[in-house]
Amino acid sequence: MQPNFRTRIPPPPPADGRRAGRADTADPLGCRAVERLLCELWSAHFGHRVSPYDDFFDLGGDSLAITTIVAAARERGLRVRSSAALRHPTPARLAEHLTLGGPGAGGTPTGPPRALALDPGAAAAVSAPDWTAADVRPEPITEGDPAAPLFVVHSDRHVRAERAAVARWTGGRAAHGYALPGARGPIPPFGSVGEVAERLLADLRGRRPDGPYRLAGFGLGAVVALELARRLRGSGAEVALLALVAPPAGPAPGEPDAGPDDLLGRRLALLAGRFGLTGGESLAEIHDRIAEEEWYDGTVGPGDLPRLQLAWARLASAVRAHAYEPYDGRALLFLDGPDPHPAERAWAGAARPPDVHRLDHGLESPLAVIHDPQVAETMRKALDV
Repeated sequence: MQPNFRTRIPPPPPADGRRAGRADTADPLGCRAVERLLCELWSAHFGHRVSPYDDFFDLGGDSLAITTIVAAARERGLRVRSSAALRHPTPARLAEHLTLGGPGAGGTPTGPPRALALDPGAAAAVSAPDWTAADVRPEPITEGDPAAPLFVVHSDRHVRAERAAVARWTGGRAAHGYALPGARGPIPPFGSVGEVAERLLADLRGRRPDGPYRLAGFGLGAVVALELARRLRGSGAEVALLALVAPPAGPAPGEPDAGPDDLLGRRLALLAGRFGLTGGESLAEIHDRIAEEEWYDGTVGPGDLPRLQLAWARLASAVRAHAYEPYDGRALLFLDGPDPHPAERAWAGAARPPDVHRLDHGLESPLAVIHDPQVAETMRKALDV
């Protein structure tokens, strides 16, 4: 059963009507708008504010309450069944089911956002002939003791939330964050996770020639951080800590290979469901909707969005093809769900397996893991060692 996070994770503000108020129109709702609306309905039923991660049964809900809440949701335009609400017993999980698991919640099937698609000529225009210093220069996250800094490899989205989480971990320790290739400008050439890690390794060695090193990574960046740590240890350097937060699960058993083009198509379908896109929106309209969920920081403009999706697809393809190898250093692995991660399987039988922390949010979005108090507490303890 999903743990109750009501007193641990601050709930979002009530639905403000900017998107949820359109539930009675033909426009589909995005995931965040549906989530806010569900939180509002649950809060009204239970008599107190409910967060996206509160479990219906932990709140005291029963079959009668589900019937009442589902009826209220249908009155607001959400096509939801009681059976779905029971299978997805938090607002966040139910919102993802309604928006990412099928047609848009407002009644109109979502479509790929055409404005984000790049033809071959445009794709070539956002690619760089080589890496630049800006591509691998870390940005400070927190100021503090420079003798034992934490180096973080960010994901492709929610970097602001990741930086806030790291600030909660570090206390008086300095922390610096590396961006993924293509996040700050044209996409530099790379064909593998190892090539990305090698570029970061050269910069890291230049900034800190000697260990011990403390590393962390989020999402796709977690896989890069793992390869970076493996190469550091292979060169004889001490890696005091490696933390992997919500790394991608990898392809399912028997799933056919998917290259960047296939993954980009899946990414655009995900964006359509998450942000309630019908396919004809302009880049400016898509940017406004994405900004509501703070996928990207304030430096990203509408014209950057196609490049960022292509950069994600190229790195995601490299991650799917990555051959995980055993890592014998100290490692923490934070996963959402019970399924083993490819890195975990690679460590099977290793002399020092990772400390695996399994969370039970059951979400596509990594935000619940990023903000999870268990992750913060574990990381604070680990960095004090």
